[in-house]
Amino acid sequence: MKILVVSEHFYPYGGAELSLWKLCGALTRKGHQIHVITARRGGEADYEKKDEIEISRPFATGNLIRRFIFALRLYPYLKRWLRGREIDIIYNLSYVPTLPATRIARKFGIPSVTLLGHFCGRKWFQLAIPPLALLNFIAERLTIRLGKHKVLVVQCQDTAEKISTSTSAEIEVICNTLLETAAINQAKERTDIKKIRVALGIENNELFLIQVGALIRTKNVYNLIKVLAGWQQKFKLILVGDGPERARIEKLIQRLGLAENILLLGEKPHDETLSIIRSGDALLLPSICEQMPNVVLEALALGRPVIATRVGGVPEIKSPNLHLVDQLEEISRVIDSGIKAAEGDTIMTEYSLDRVAEQYEGLFLRLTGSKMKDKQV
Repeated sequence: MKILVVSEHFYPYGGAELSLWKLCGALTRKGHQIHVITARRGGEADYEKKDEIEISRPFATGNLIRRFIFALRLYPYLKRWLRGREIDIIYNLSYVPTLPATRIARKFGIPSVTLLGHFCGRKWFQLAIPPLALLNFIAERLTIRLGKHKVLVVQCQDTAEKISTSTSAEIEVICNTLLETAAINQAKERTDIKKIRVALGIENNELFLIQVGALIRTKNVYNLIKVLAGWQQKFKLILVGDGPERARIEKLIQRLGLAENILLLGEKPHDETLSIIRSGDALLLPSICEQMPNVVLEALALGRPVIATRVGGVPEIKSPNLHLVDQLEEISRVIDSGIKAAEGDTIMTEYSLDRVAEQYEGLFLRLTGSKMKDKQV
């Protein structure tokens, strides 16, 4: 199959984009041709070919206005780009590219699949000032309702139920969190836990906690830190990731006198992030809004306990090492009750990259018709 992928952002920016990159790689290895159209950042090339995946970056994105302009420019660009090309499927990562990508797909008679990368719904009103929250809420609903998707892919049953009345498209549940067996096994085998703990200044009697993700409102790191300020336990929290909330978080850390307890590492390569998770005592996920966070599955696959808020598809994960909380204040209770890793986790089998790639391949083949099964790719 010849698959066009349209996404505002692409690897190495963001967790959903990392998953998209892995999926593209897996489908390429199955013999399919992938071309990605995405936004340009900094000094990135307009076009490159990486690991047999073609990547075009026609123009930039950025703040709210530039994102709107990106969406407006995308439709005529795709119209020109598709002329003379044979594309079997258009797959887009919501939300900014969804309307132009799905509408151009319908114009050219190409089946389109939209991945709902995140869905906050009414939780937007917990994340932003009322006017902006209302704007995001309406934009989210309109994108789902007005997009000409053949299929909407969501990552958990919770989201499928919430959007079922907002679209006439077929809804497919595919967990887009992709565990790479080789990367997980390498982190298990090669991580020098003692060395990493020493390098990060973790004392023997300190609880080593980790939070991984973009520093944005939905991740709820700011409120997590306020809760940690009241703890009696000796702990060190390592934050891996960066984002617009960083300055606000740094000010809070200084104001609460937690500079010795909380370390911001910024963005780290994926293999290094896995080693840090492997070296910790527990991963924390304080998010207000999530689908099926890859980092939770990675931590569980690495044999580390996870304490997570009961959001999105997280409660659908079956693992003896996953501890759910309704309020951040409950994290301390979970830790006090003991959080040593239990044996017998089957996460690697249930959420492997190969399994998810097979699900997508099956979906794409079904949409393009049975003749594709015999087509030479």
